[in-house]
Order: sequence, then structure tokens, then C-alpha cells
Amino acid sequence: MVQFCLGDIGQIATMKAVLKGVAAANTLPFYDNSSETEADLNSAAKIQHNLPVAHPTVNVGTVGPDAIGFSAGNFAEAPSQIVVGFSKGSDIARARKLSDDAVQALARRWPIREVSNVETSGAFPLKDCKR
Repeated sequence: MVQFCLGDIGQIATMKAVLKGVAAANTLPFYDNSSETEADLNSAAKIQHNLPVAHPTVNVGTVGPDAIGFSAGNFAEAPSQIVVGFSKGSDIARARKLSDDAVQALARRWPIREVSNVETSGAFPLKDCKR
């Protein structure tokens, strides 16, 4: 799992295009469920009044044979911060290539940070997103 800071939410479209290109280069389908996810979260927020929702919400990724893939999302508290998680499926070599390709493509535009202790804690918004 990696995370990074966009300069602002205006860079979300660029980030999506980068990840879509990585998926295509690895002959995998790309999905963008961002609008649907935001609508679902807004509906839930009407019931759960303290539920924060990122505006805009990011929910994109790819999933291929045997569950190889990645997914990317953002934080409600920090919508310009992106987290990308990877799944290895049964083809570990192909999964490694996909994750390396994604990280390298993103790192050409933004400083990437590996999420430490991913097995126990997951990702949290970064406090120092200065470029």
C-alpha cells in the first residue's frame, strides 16, 4: 500500500488517467466508481450525521484474473490525499509488475510514501503534504 498527496483536487483527473494507463499497459480493465461511491456515501451521511464524505470521492482501480489488481481512494478529511492498495492474486510475478508499474508511474508526478505497518493499521491522512 502506498499513499501520496496531489497538489490539489484538480489533479484527481490526472491521477485517474495515470492509473488507467497502468491498467491498460498490463491488459487489465479499469473502473471508476467515484461518482457512484460518493452518491452512496452522501445517502449514508443523511442517516449517519457524523459520516464524513470526500468531495470529490475517489474510487478507482483494476481487477483481473485471479484477483490481481489495485484500488485507489481518498480520505474524507483530506480529499487530495490518495491511497493505493494492491492485491496479488495467484500470479505473484504479474502482481509485482503491476504494483511496480503503478508506483513508478505515480512517482513520476508525486512523491510516493509506502504505508508502514499495513498489516496492523492501514493508511491515515498525512500531516505533511507540502510539495
